[in-house]
Amino acid sequence: MGILDLMLGKSGEGQQGVEGHSYMLPEETHAFVHPVAVRHEELAAVDELLAADEEAPSLEENADELQDAFDDLFDGDGPSAADLVERERAARRTVETLLEAWRERVDAEADALGVVYVRSADHSSLAAFVKRCAERGEREDDPFELPDSFPAVAPLLERLDEATDSRYRAVVHTDLVPST
Repeated sequence: MGILDLMLGKSGEGQQGVEGHSYMLPEETHAFVHPVAVRHEELAAVDELLAADEEAPSLEENADELQDAFDDLFDGDGPSAADLVERERAARRTVETLLEAWRERVDAEADALGVVYVRSADHSSLAAFVKRCAERGEREDDPFELPDSFPAVAPLLERLDEATDSRYRAVVHTDLVPST
């Protein structure tokens, strides 16, 4: 049965109860993703957020003090400050990788719109990074300041939430997906 038959609605029984023919694509070269529309200004806002986070004092700089506080609070059985620092570093690297790949898919014009491919884990990393920055921006004792462009990140996160919550997924070649 050819593609024309499928287009005309003439299909046989497919695998796993799917009508039409099922095609097997190699998992090594293809991934399930959520396509999401993004604007250049939203990517620029995330970039500014990364820059602000880079400029502000980090958890890494205060890891020893934090570990001492954990040890005092939990009698030596508390969380590891080094683990928290590494988790923060990993989330930041993921956001940097996503941003770099997404910039390639969206023109550099101010009002440009493009489509990026997102895995659920990537969305979680970006959301966690933005949440951490927002919380730091609200703390009076933290010198971190949210950039003026921060409100432009909210619509991006909203679309990412909607896309990753939906059942719609696409299969694309892994060359189109950021390797995080």
